[in-house]
Amino acid sequence: MSTLVITNIMTDLQPLPSYALSAADLQTALQAALQRPVKDRPYSAQIMRQTPTAFIFLIDQSGSMDERTTYRGQSLSKAAAVAQIINQTLLELVLRCQKGDEIRHYYDIALIGYGGFSDEKANLLWSGAMAGKAFLSPAELAQAAVRVEEVTTQRTIRGRVVSFTEKRPVWIQAIHRHRTPMKSAICLAESLTEQWLAAQAGKDVYPPTVINITDGVATDATTEELLACCNRLKSLHTMDGHVLLMNIHVSDEQGKTILFPSKADELGADPYARLLYDMSSDMPASYHTDIANLFGLDQRTSYVGMCSNADMDVLVKFMNIGTPTQHNQHFMANLQPDS
Repeated sequence: MSTLVITNIMTDLQPLPSYALSAADLQTALQAALQRPVKDRPYSAQIMRQTPTAFIFLIDQSGSMDERTTYRGQSLSKAAAVAQIINQTLLELVLRCQKGDEIRHYYDIALIGYGGFSDEKANLLWSGAMAGKAFLSPAELAQAAVRVEEVTTQRTIRGRVVSFTEKRPVWIQAIHRHRTPMKSAICLAESLTEQWLAAQAGKDVYPPTVINITDGVATDATTEELLACCNRLKSLHTMDGHVLLMNIHVSDEQGKTILFPSKADELGADPYARLLYDMSSDMPASYHTDIANLFGLDQRTSYVGMCSNADMDVLVKFMNIGTPTQHNQHFMANLQPDS
């Protein structure tokens, strides 16, 4: 399946809008975009080539991500498991945009790591020819893999176990060093989002989704400083709604797993879960059915986009809520693949 992505890249890539604005021009364009009020029925904009949305993934690469976990029956580091899940998510985003030999521009995608290269500063993770770029279109993403690896999997077909060898692109590799400068990552996501919003010139576009994957607490900020940065990010908006910030704490420790709570008293006495709760966005009503079905939760009138003390299987489901996969019916309804 993924071989098609690597070999059939359209030759005339659709370039992203230029983000190389002066500080004054950026501020003017951003203010003009933010002056447009959110419409009465938010999170309903059609995702098309003319009106793409954006995804920003924040990946904790601190030293504690070296701790062991279990994923797909294998014992490996949390960093390695998260890298596998991110790579699969990126592949699905590319495949979702593929129409024959063309890879259409439905999304702008940014990848931010924190801890892997610095105690103090988050950094963009694209490498090779794409190093230093903030957002990639899906066509650019298809060309940006650092390598392609062969993976053998087994499936049961009509009672028989059959082995398949698939080629899968790798964009992010497992890194686990240094401390956890989470505030730096959130603030970098805020800056990228502002640039993206300015480039959209106030169009009716589906707002960006920011997904933060971590196994610990920020080492570069107090609780108040971290929340202030998250609140600024969540206050940004398009005409179609506010930025969605989702946070997941991955852990194999024994204890209660908290999944998309609807109110703070579901968190118990866990101060870190409360911090994630306060950092995260209320999920729009259009996501509620998917959340309840995928996590086996009761239907509620509200869900907050966070999970605490989650294993890797929960992370996979969490990514399915935050991105347009076959599990996310809301995103699939907004996506217009024939546009």
